[in-house]
Amino acid sequence: MKRFLWLGILFLSASWLFLISQFTIPDLIAGLLCVITGTLCIIGGISRNTKKQPQIRYVVLLIPLIASLLFVPFPYNLGLIVLTLGLLASLLCYRFERLQAVPLGISLAGILLLLQTMVFPLYVSFVSHGHRLDILSLVISPLANFLGFHTSTNNGLLFVQTIQQTSAVTITWEKLGFFLTLNLFLGALFLFVILFKRRQILKNTMIFLVAGALYLLLRFIAILALYLTTTELSVFWDPLLTTLSFLPFCLLLMKILPLPVIGDLAIQAPALHLTKKDLVALILIILLVSSLTGAFLYQDPGSKKTGRILIDEYHSQWEDTLRPLDTEWYGLLSTYNYYSWAHWLKDHYPVETNINETFSADLLSSYDILILKCPTESYTTQEVQSIKDFVQHGGGLYLIGDHTNVFGMNTFLNQVSEEFGIRFRTDATYELGTGDLSTYTPDLYFSHPVMRHVPRFEFMTSCTLEPTSLSAYLRMENIIIGDRLISEPGTYSTENFFRESIASPDSEYGYLLQSAAITYGSGRVVAFTDSTVFSSFCLFTDGYSSFTLGVMDYLNRTNSSPSLNMILFVLSLVFFICVALLLRTTNKLQILWMFLFAGLLAFYLAAPLCSHLTNLAYPPPMTSTESPQVYFEQQHSSANISVKPTASLGDNTNNYGTFYVWTQRVGLVPSLASTLHDATKNSNLIVIINPAQPFSETDIQLLTSYLETGGHLLLMDSITNPQSTANELLGNFGIWITTSTADQVLLSNESENGSLIPRGNITFPYLIITGGTQLLINDKNEVYACSVEIQNITPGEQGRLIVVVDSSTFSDAQMGGTFVEPTNRQRQLYNTEFFLLNTILPP
Repeated sequence: MKRFLWLGILFLSASWLFLISQFTIPDLIAGLLCVITGTLCIIGGISRNTKKQPQIRYVVLLIPLIASLLFVPFPYNLGLIVLTLGLLASLLCYRFERLQAVPLGISLAGILLLLQTMVFPLYVSFVSHGHRLDILSLVISPLANFLGFHTSTNNGLLFVQTIQQTSAVTITWEKLGFFLTLNLFLGALFLFVILFKRRQILKNTMIFLVAGALYLLLRFIAILALYLTTTELSVFWDPLLTTLSFLPFCLLLMKILPLPVIGDLAIQAPALHLTKKDLVALILIILLVSSLTGAFLYQDPGSKKTGRILIDEYHSQWEDTLRPLDTEWYGLLSTYNYYSWAHWLKDHYPVETNINETFSADLLSSYDILILKCPTESYTTQEVQSIKDFVQHGGGLYLIGDHTNVFGMNTFLNQVSEEFGIRFRTDATYELGTGDLSTYTPDLYFSHPVMRHVPRFEFMTSCTLEPTSLSAYLRMENIIIGDRLISEPGTYSTENFFRESIASPDSEYGYLLQSAAITYGSGRVVAFTDSTVFSSFCLFTDGYSSFTLGVMDYLNRTNSSPSLNMILFVLSLVFFICVALLLRTTNKLQILWMFLFAGLLAFYLAAPLCSHLTNLAYPPPMTSTESPQVYFEQQHSSANISVKPTASLGDNTNNYGTFYVWTQRVGLVPSLASTLHDATKNSNLIVIINPAQPFSETDIQLLTSYLETGGHLLLMDSITNPQSTANELLGNFGIWITTSTADQVLLSNESENGSLIPRGNITFPYLIITGGTQLLINDKNEVYACSVEIQNITPGEQGRLIVVVDSSTFSDAQMGGTFVEPTNRQRQLYNTEFFLLNTILPP
């Protein structure tokens, strides 16, 4: 029975490999099976002679447990769920002596999972700031050679020679299996504490650490051998293989560290009739957990500044902000630039551009935020010092780099960023296992202020960041730590420095730092790693504009002094010392239950409070009224809108990315609205393309009210949209879309004199419009576009409804991608779009 405990710890620890998206997409079924199996093993390691416990005391702990369950998202509340089930089971099994092992085992499993959850954020931050363990190559290489391999080391890399090739291999925490080992250690340490006395706890801990370190080295060599045989990089992170690879370690622990069968633990909840000592201890634990939670989760609101922004063009020849995105200039560089980004920022902040001056204290003293984007020239020592002094005295610094040190921009940025403890690396990131572009979804409650109002962020290939020192690591604020990522080193042998392979053994994977912030003096620094996403062709999609405003709001503040986070951390240390002194003679299991009760209660109170304070300090950005807003409604539209360069490949007949971006050429700011209700907020124009979802009475009333208060609606439909619901809406305004047909004669040149001979004809359908005022007609006087003026119920501009067929004319299949050099026909299509938009919203 006692061997079941180690198996229980293993399966509970391994469940996180399946439940979180560190390496793979979460597998809920496999993860829960591990939890169930681990819990059963823990139950199997408990004596059947365990005495029953007073049920009323467990009810007290259910209060903070259930409260915390409502706040902590799944799967991170798994320990809370299991512990709650254990306490509920204790109530059900109260009268059954032989069943007492069941609730006790479930409760212990819940505590183990809860302990692992508490350490998990520290693990994520730790590994994302530094993956490699180069020093271990000096240990692994001779050990591998002893076992029959042919290896050598250079600059921390392990080179493994086989008949086919020589492979460079990095030694990282992830390749060693550190995450599962850490969870095993936490589970083992917990059982050591509750089962053994102090001296035995220390002895067992040392044995576990030594045995674990040796096993990790041998396991790495074994997995490396498997990789060399299969050439599948996934052998390093596959959850099932990782779990199985630790079974021998579990069997070893059964031999060298046998755990006794858990008998009557006499686990006691806090007494209902608290002594003065108990009450003081509970209060101190609540203060301890509250202050520690605040130290990590509280976000300094600082003091707001004027928001004067300076964008540096003097050191940058990439992502230009100067040449306008207009209706005449086309091609790659017309949209692969920062003009729209800079122009749009001017709607929110005072923005100027530096094109001919080196940085000095006098120049920077006139601004609150300095943006260094994609530098292609180095900074002088004097300029770096001026920037450093600017931040020291309260300035905000925004550093934008990109993948693989393209154009040397990360090298030049590091001249500045390393002064603050941040280094841009020369790598490129992709989604692990697929090589696709990666997506980041912020946490609802615990996200950084920059990401507070960003629902989703899609990268277009970033580099990664790392701290330059321990001090920088401790001060660094994680804005984006991407998961399920692989980092490939750059190379100078290919265009844009991308490697041809994205699955090499010298890669790093798992959690990677893609954006970070750090405070310095009274100022703040934000580093970001994917310059492409702010280009004109994609700025107003996938969270990029919201992220930009989040960065500006964060940088446009000076830091509070002294730091409340540091004060709270010091207080937590004081409270911890007080608790340790007060409870030094108390039963350790009694201490456990007191920490569970008071700690969970404190976390439930402190964490939501910190989240609420952050929301108050960093509210959602206001929609600017400087430039007209056009919302592309997605609730009823069946059209796809993707602006990624890959969207123009393959079947793009229903993609309208170019039409979307081209609205910027006439001064509009486009956005995607997931619902009709969202689209009617603050928008000057709503665009619905190929409606296929029914319009309810509420939808029709909402749009009618929107038009009657000066709003504008552009509805586009296509003959290729057989599920069209356009007439459900348009009939309310006296407009109908109908189908017409046209005949076309088929000819062949098979006659003796070579003339064309009629062979028949074909008939094809197309859409026309009836009603409204004509805007565009064909040679048969059939209407392709019309408008209806809507009487405004309030003083101001009249609303307008414009209907257009056939929308497929404006798809990417006809208009081309956003980088295209247009043909004459495509230019005519562009001009038609511009005519329609200018008709609705005159410049």
